[in-house]
Amino acid sequence: MGSLAIAMESIGAPAIREERRSADAIVETMLSLGVDRVFGIPGGAISGVFDAMIHSRIDVVICQHEQMAAYMAYGYARATGRPAAVAVTAGPGVLNTLTSVAAAYKDEVPMLVLAGDVRTPVAGMGALQDGGVDGLDIITMMKSITKFADTLKQPERAVALVSDAVTAAMAHPRGPAFLRMPLDTTLAVVPSEPVRQAALVETELDYVACDEIATALALAERPAIFLGIGARTAELGPGVLQLAERLRCPVICDVEAKGMFPEGHSLSLGLFGVGGNGASAAYLRTCDALLTIGARLDDTTTNGFSALLQPKDGFLGQIDHDARRLGRAYNPTVSIASDLLAALTVIESRVVFPTSITVMNREAAILKARSVTAPPLGVVPSLAPFDPRSIVSVLQDAMPADTIWTSDIGNHLLAASRYLQLDAPRRFHASVGLGGMGSGIGVAMGLAMAHDRDQTVVGICGDGSLRMVGSEIATCAKYNIPVVLAVFNDARFGMVAHGMDKVYGRVAWCDSPDVDVVKFAESLGARAVRIETVEDFVFAASLVGKGPLVLDIPIDPDVRISNPRNETLAH
Repeated sequence: MGSLAIAMESIGAPAIREERRSADAIVETMLSLGVDRVFGIPGGAISGVFDAMIHSRIDVVICQHEQMAAYMAYGYARATGRPAAVAVTAGPGVLNTLTSVAAAYKDEVPMLVLAGDVRTPVAGMGALQDGGVDGLDIITMMKSITKFADTLKQPERAVALVSDAVTAAMAHPRGPAFLRMPLDTTLAVVPSEPVRQAALVETELDYVACDEIATALALAERPAIFLGIGARTAELGPGVLQLAERLRCPVICDVEAKGMFPEGHSLSLGLFGVGGNGASAAYLRTCDALLTIGARLDDTTTNGFSALLQPKDGFLGQIDHDARRLGRAYNPTVSIASDLLAALTVIESRVVFPTSITVMNREAAILKARSVTAPPLGVVPSLAPFDPRSIVSVLQDAMPADTIWTSDIGNHLLAASRYLQLDAPRRFHASVGLGGMGSGIGVAMGLAMAHDRDQTVVGICGDGSLRMVGSEIATCAKYNIPVVLAVFNDARFGMVAHGMDKVYGRVAWCDSPDVDVVKFAESLGARAVRIETVEDFVFAASLVGKGPLVLDIPIDPDVRISNPRNETLAH
């Protein structure tokens, strides 16, 4: 008898209940707040919530591992703009979600995490998997990586607690909310209660600071706008485009904002940090007024805290909806903590048109910076193993134009962020705030489930990540999720190997076991293709949309791509 059956038998729960339990109220409240899908794995401590979902309108996705359940919820939330939910049991169940919950916190992704726990009467008595203050103390673990963390102590508070959690998750900066729920509190009978919609608190906008930023951008000889994760989650693409075109001001993105500004636009200088092509750095060397919008400004997105993002004897404006990021790595001349769209709207309204001579000088500086972009790689090898830089373009050309891309963490991220060319927002996703292996795979699965067959979703990953979390392909096969996993296979932990060689001059322990990726994927129910020639990409593209598809793409392990993290680790 499984743990779920034992738990249900021990509490004497009938198969069907007519009275309204706290668990029923939790499910009803989630639905009313726009949470329509739950990812997770059932277990005894969370059994009440899973039982309440059996006859509900919530779609339940049973996964192979709790970490991947939360990554899939991450992807689903990114696609829909609504929080997805994760439901897991106590002990190892909730502990397995810590990495992906932390990633959602870093990447401003709304998520509701529901974790079951032991019955209240036995808490603190040494009960197995006790998550209370006298046990694992799960709330303390979760507080530093969530926006909201609380325990359901009174069943009657279920509606209010879920409402508060979802409200916190959706308020900018968005992020995960966590609820610990002892089994007895979810099974207790509760009266009917309407859902309480909490009002969002708006931060007062600093109009004087907005005027200073508008003036600096208008008067500068070589201004620039730098976009980060906050610009993405606030969906500022159209507003930034309007401001940039009015000022003839170039736009730089970090990898987390890739695609927020059209990369083919004449004002685009591409990425800085991971994925940078040289143009942004060339321009920043003479930039005299820089405005950062929602940028995390960590070592990955700043090329190792580059001094180029602090204009020498110039102006640095920083606006963010997360006040904790203001002045953390650089010294802004003016900083604003507020709703980003509101601030951007005011700044745009206060900007005066630059003179024609100023416009000409700015456009000349942009053209000069774009001229330093690295030249094309030349002819793409027709046979494997491939150069990961050149093969990204081949892969993109084979897929539909509106494909949504994710990248996992590894050398393939360096290639994908640099060589994918995207002119629309929300087309590229990478969890670089935490940088967890497996993130891009789970996020791709969640995105594909949200979009169903309306768009192709391709997750670029490495063979190391696939071995780590690849069992989740079975979930995709079970639910017929049409995700494409493009496995850049160099048979090693390539990013680690190249980094160790650069920093220490020697490498050890980075070679990988010899795994047949095609057979592995097929054993889990997916179609799989070994890519040996460029023409194989065209054949593989014909299989897209027919359930999960895995592409085994041999990659030259000796190709080196610049990685900003190496400089940070070396000092």
